[in-house]
Formats: sequence, C-alpha cells, structure tokens
Amino acid sequence: MNNLAQFYTHDNFSKLLLSKILAKNPKRVLEIGVGGGSLVRAAKKKWKHSDIIGGDIDSMNVSTLKEEFPSIKLFVINGLSSHLREDLKLELGSVDVAICNPPYMTIKKSDEYGKILEESLLGCLDSYSQLTSDIIFLAQNLLLLKEGGELGIIVPDGLLTCQRFSIFREKLLSNYKLTGVIELPSKIFKKTEAKTHILIIRKSVCSSLSLPIYLANENGTIASKILVKKSALIYRMDYKYHSWKKNSNQKTSNSLLDLNVDIMRGSRSKKQLESLQINYLHTTDLKNEYCECEFPLHKTIDYLRYAEEGDLLMSRVGKRCIGKLMYVIKGNIPISDCIYRIRIPFEHRAKVISSLNSKIGKEWINAHSHGVCAKVISKRDLLNYQVTY
Repeated sequence: MNNLAQFYTHDNFSKLLLSKILAKNPKRVLEIGVGGGSLVRAAKKKWKHSDIIGGDIDSMNVSTLKEEFPSIKLFVINGLSSHLREDLKLELGSVDVAICNPPYMTIKKSDEYGKILEESLLGCLDSYSQLTSDIIFLAQNLLLLKEGGELGIIVPDGLLTCQRFSIFREKLLSNYKLTGVIELPSKIFKKTEAKTHILIIRKSVCSSLSLPIYLANENGTIASKILVKKSALIYRMDYKYHSWKKNSNQKTSNSLLDLNVDIMRGSRSKKQLESLQINYLHTTDLKNEYCECEFPLHKTIDYLRYAEEGDLLMSRVGKRCIGKLMYVIKGNIPISDCIYRIRIPFEHRAKVISSLNSKIGKEWINAHSHGVCAKVISKRDLLNYQVTY
C-alpha cells in the first residue's frame, strides 16, 4: 500500500480473478488503477489480441507500464472523477471486460459521487452512512461496461460484511448478476493484513436463486465452494460466515436480546484512559482463555464506563484478541472502548457465559467478526447471538 491507499495485487490472485471471467475474446479490456501492473500483465497474457486500456493517478506507474507494454493505452487519471470517461476517451457502455483493485479509503460525500451511484443503480447518496473509494470505483466500472460485460474487482471485507453497506449489497444483487464471490486469505498484500474478496459481476439481471461463494488459499487457488441463497447475501457475502452458518447445527434457546442482556462498550479510548493515570482494562489485559478476576472497589468518575461485579467482558475489536472473555467476580474498574461490558440477568448468566466460551461460541465469534485489518464484532450481531445448550 502507498499513500494513495492502494494495495498492489499479487500475481497469483490476479490470475485467480481473471480465471473467473468467462469472456473468451473481449474486444476492449479496462483497468482503472493499474498500480504495479499485475492485473494488466495477467490480462495481456490471457487476451493477447484484446485492446487493453488502463489508467492510474500515479504518473510513475503509468510511465513504467508504458515502457513494458507500448501497445497498451495508458492514461494518468483519477478513478473517482466524474470526467473519467472523457479522460479515458471511452463512451459509457463500451467496455467488454473490466478488472480492478481500487484504493480503500473513506471519502467525503458529494453531488458528483451521488450522480455516479444513481447512474450505476447502486442507490442514492443518502442511503450510505459512509462512502468509500472502492464503491465509486466499482460504480465507474459498471457504467463503462456494455450490457453483458464482466467486472472482476477486489474489494475490502467491510463492503461485504458491515451493516452500513447492506444497501450496496441489496442494490448490487437487484440490478446485476453476481457470478462469484471469492474470499481471499489475509496478508496477501505487502505490509498489511488487509482482508479482501474478489467480486465477479456481469452487467445483466440475475434470475438465479442461489449464487456461488468461494474460499481461496494462499496459492491463489480455490479451496472450497458453497451455494448460498441470493436473498441471504444482503446480510453478508463472505464465505467464512456462510460456511459457518451452513455447518452449524447446534440447538439454540434465545438470543441475548431476548434474554434482556445489556451490552455497552467503554466510553474512552486507551490513550484517553492512559492520560488520566488510573488503572483500567484494555484488550491486552484479557487473557486468551476465559478467566475470572477480582478488582479493588474504585471511586467512580462520571464520564467513564466501569466493569462491575457480575459483568462479562469481551474484546470487541483487534487483530488477534477478538472475543476474549473475562468475568468480574468482585470490585470495579474502568474499561476502554475496545471492550464490551455484557450485563446478563442473574438467572441466565451461567448459560450465557458457558455458551459464549464454548467451541460453538468461539466459532460463532470467528464467523461474525469482520473488518479489513483489525477485526470487530458489532453490537447488533452480538445481541442476536443465539445461546446454545
């Protein structure tokens, strides 16, 4: 990744992406954001006689690839611009195949982006609580594709798993044919543990009731495949979650919401708590295995959130500490905003703790955690956790 929020694609995963595109002899192939050229090289090898067009915001990338591939039309462009088609000298609906590994960053909403979203049938600007560059890149590609054209694009985990992007998933499934979703391993990009997926999209309406979801291994080959009902993909699109759901056959009683469980996270960050020079709990204080701890009875500060006797604590965010559990048997202590404080009515406490700490509970946490780098469990998902017995 560079300061333009670009993650450059590994050759194995470029080949994997192109292997899922069915077009045999596309006349025109486009890549917005050529980066280090991995996708372009794979495309040139697969479609030797196709007209390949590419662009990048980094002029150095464009110059380097021009030297390597003099026959390819390359431009210095901004993939987020509403003038993209003019900059690429292309008409809307004129591209047979598009391939893309866009930058991943939050962008400020604008009327320009709203128009791109609406024209690409991905919803209106007000439907998105947060807008990211990968969504606009995807929309730009869809606008440039002809009817029946195919797009292969690498997207961040959050786009397929976070609740705030459910409108994107709904619009995509309603207006286009999603021919495959491939979950990629973590750590496939240099200097980052970014979690990503490949989407293969055909510019046509899909009548299928089920769609294939794949899992790729570190070598860039498909390790597993499941079919998932199209309607279920609005909630989440990742293989990890749907594989867990398909193989999960445990008996359940009620959700945490049904049991009137109260879930809150700490009110201050680790840095803010450190500045107060007081004892507090952060995710690094929770052990890998479930533990029970006693604390002194501290004088409380109004604006801090405390764990107290009878509370169950859970790491809600982190790279490797997600879902760690601690039970407070005595005293109180402030908690950071990376920890959930779970207050369970006494009559349900034992079975809830036992369920969350069980193998099934840990598998549930793994399946429901999501995020590009650090993983997170949403409060909404946790409240819907079905207590097993």
